[in-house]
Amino acid sequence: MSDSKEVEQKESEEIPYLQKLYDRPLLLLAAGLIVMFGFYTIWGVLEIFTLPKAPLP
Repeated sequence: MSDSKEVEQKESEEIPYLQKLYDRPLLLLAAGLIVMFGFYTIWGVLEIFTLPKAPLP
């Protein structure tokens, strides 16, 4: 009897958001690419703006 109650309780529980995310590997891949692309783009733009002006010969 207790086994059927546990199964019903587990089925009625909502799946956590992060578990849903981990169940979709292509979505994880896309998120990883977007985050890294954004990070390196922002880093590159900051590097360009913080470079000192080069003296002309």
